[in-house]
Order: sequence, then C-alpha cells, then structure tokens
Amino acid sequence: MTTRGALIVFEGLDRSGKTTQTEKLLKYLNENGKKAIIQRFPDRSEPLTGSTIDNYLRNASCINQTKEAIHLLFSANRWLLRQKIEELLKEGTNVIVDRYSFSGVTYTLSKGVSKQFACPPELGLIRPDAVLYFDVDPAVTAKRGGFGDEVLERTDFQQKVRENMKMFENQSYWKKINANETIDEVHKNVCAIVNDLIPKVATNPIESLDEKDFGL
Repeated sequence: MTTRGALIVFEGLDRSGKTTQTEKLLKYLNENGKKAIIQRFPDRSEPLTGSTIDNYLRNASCINQTKEAIHLLFSANRWLLRQKIEELLKEGTNVIVDRYSFSGVTYTLSKGVSKQFACPPELGLIRPDAVLYFDVDPAVTAKRGGFGDEVLERTDFQQKVRENMKMFENQSYWKKINANETIDEVHKNVCAIVNDLIPKVATNPIESLDEKDFGL
C-alpha cells in the first residue's frame, strides 16, 4: 500500500522561533530516512503573487493598508501551491509548512476584518495533519533580533493575533508548543509529536479545510 507524507504546519507569532524549528525538523527527518521539504508562506518566490506580497510587508505605511485586498493575495499565494503540496504528500514526502491559513485568518481578523470575509478563501485548502502552535508572549518576541523590520511586527498587533489564535485551540490537530523554552527543548518536543504523527496518517486520505475548521 502506498503511504503518504504528513502535512505539518508551524504557526505562531512573528519571531516565535518557527523558522529555526522548521529547519531543525527538516534536518532531523532527512537524517532519519524520511523525505521532507519546507514550504514557507507567504512564498515570496511564487511568480504571480510573491513579489507583491514582499513589497507590502516591507513597505506598507500602516497595518490596515489595503487589508482586504492583501488578505485575498495571501490566500491566492497558498492556493497557487496547493497542487504542488498535494502531489508531494501523495508521493510520500512530509511537507513542513511555515505559516498557513491559520495565520492568514487571524492576522486579518486582528486588523478588524470580519470572519465572514477572512475565512471563506481558505476553504478547500489541504487540512494539516498537525499544527504546531508556538505560544510565546509578544513582549518576549519583541526583544528578539529583527523584530519590527516589517509592517505586521508590532507588539500590540501581535497580542491581538495571539488572542485570535485561540479560536483554533480545540481542533484535534492543534498542538501547543511552549516557545519560551530553549531551542533544543522545543526541538525535542516537536520531534516527539512528529514521530508519533507520521505513521498514524500514512494511510489516511488527504482532507480539505471546511467551515468547521473556522467555526463558521
């Protein structure tokens, strides 16, 4: 029987340590004979949407600038890579995703946009097998290198995002990670979850996000 890969999503505030941990997990899986790749969202290299998103994040004058339009652009960025991700999963590759629909929705909600606008564009994207949510106080992330370089990296805004992320905490795939721990401690916790996850989902069908994922 053909086994598929797992879709493992990393979520959390800016500078919560997701990028470091995705790279460590990739190395760990590859060294242990498991195929894996990293897919980051937004994908700034995606030809149709990437450069526009990158320009917004670097140069927008305020958080609320073109908030509805940029939300749809971020969602389109995910949709343009959906088929690629599904093909990788079907061939047995584990896909490690740095940010996904959950960031897309909560960042937009934190700008004051309604759930009825923010959620529907995400319906139909692939449902993750696990979401590793890196929980950390925004006051801690604000002290980390590079914080504030982009328009969404503001402590008060990040606090709103953290509150909105709580809408997902009852989902079975949502796994909270204490991101205040050391890099090695976090990595150990991540590996324990992923080692348990991969064999469990190997023969499961690939499912799509629907209304219940967003409480609609």
